[in-house]
Amino acid sequence: MDKSLISVVLSVYNAAPYLEECLSALAKQTYSPIEFWLADDGSSDNSRAILDRWAAKDSRFKTDHNEENLGKIKTINRLLKEKANGEFLSVHDADDYSAPNRFELQINFLLAHPTFGFCGTAYETITAKGQRIAVHQKESDPKIIKAQIAQHNQFCGATMIYRASLFQKVGGYRQFFNRIGNEDYDLSYRMLELELGGNLPNNLYAYRQLNNSFSKTLKAENAMGHKLVQWLAQERKEKGQDALQLEQEERASAQLQELCQPYYQETDLLYREYAAAYMYQQLYRSAFYAALQSIKINPKKLINYRTAFYILRKANIKLVF
Repeated sequence: MDKSLISVVLSVYNAAPYLEECLSALAKQTYSPIEFWLADDGSSDNSRAILDRWAAKDSRFKTDHNEENLGKIKTINRLLKEKANGEFLSVHDADDYSAPNRFELQINFLLAHPTFGFCGTAYETITAKGQRIAVHQKESDPKIIKAQIAQHNQFCGATMIYRASLFQKVGGYRQFFNRIGNEDYDLSYRMLELELGGNLPNNLYAYRQLNNSFSKTLKAENAMGHKLVQWLAQERKEKGQDALQLEQEERASAQLQELCQPYYQETDLLYREYAAAYMYQQLYRSAFYAALQSIKINPKKLINYRTAFYILRKANIKLVF
């Protein structure tokens, strides 16, 4: 009996410092048959050359580049819908890497559990230099996952693999989330409404957290993306379809604006909450810089100074790295 093919796609944008490690780990996967579809999304570094070099030396790696920067969602949707041939699909981040037996364990699980449409895994966060920050376990009980998905995402998106048939049923990733993030939460939520999803307890993925990901132009829309996912899910529950399925994008945008009102009215609140999120991820420099930005925005508010001093007390040694 022929084994099931898995298609893994990567949208790559200026990821040259980490690409070799990522692709080397993919090449060592113990599962076969497997194909990798790689798309450079208009990088200004030598990412495209690295991808082409891998495609030239390993037939499992195939390239289909963008001529201009289209964004991650357009790119991965195109690869998944037009290029991927697998019965199973997965999206891999270009600056991360997977354990050699990751896909073998996940596909074996899905083949042994035909009522499951997709699964993720536990994962670890690592620094830019590859040092482990923490290991993150995800819930494995499908009943608990189903019950808790309305409160927060139950999956690390980059660890998920899903049946191609299920991906097609839900229509793939939704472009609306390209500017606000949480596209993985939205996808997993919609898939979970149709089929079971689970997580393997094994730590099989290294997710790179970069301190330079901090931006002085953090947006309220990004902070509220998860709330919009939940609002859309509630619409589907009550009405059968949500605003995006009905092609009423302006209504989804209006709801997002309403969700963001507290941040529009109190801009420093956004940076304090990002500081807390960065602390949770152990991105100490980004947390401190976010706290400093909250002080800059509102130097009269005591809580902004307390936030910055708290970060210094808890993580001042880390700030030098």
